[in-house]
Amino acid sequence: MPWTNEIISECLTLYEKETIIWNPKHEEHKDRNLIHDAWIRIQQQLSINCSLTELKKKKDTLMGTFRKCHAKVKGSMKTGSGAEDVFKPEWFAYEQMARFLNSTYNPRKTKSSEVIIIY
Repeated sequence: MPWTNEIISECLTLYEKETIIWNPKHEEHKDRNLIHDAWIRIQQQLSINCSLTELKKKKDTLMGTFRKCHAKVKGSMKTGSGAEDVFKPEWFAYEQMARFLNSTYNPRKTKSSEVIIIY
């Protein structure tokens, strides 16, 4: 089955709506049954017929490409580099995926455990 850019974009839009699958902060992120139900909803709403296995395989492929592009972007953000020096991926799906996945791929700021005592 051909996965055109339009179908991939449609799939990513549906995937973005199912935060339970990709957001580890979602309260039910570890519930396998609910995640399976979310994948079924994506499969049913997609304009093409494909198996769950094929859908998940496509997601894995897209995530692999996204991670490579994201690593290049992060690697180009060095101290002292200007906005024009930051790598801009040409891959059509990067911006769409980065819009909702950046929050899960960017680490949270650490909290200082240092206690400051003022006398």
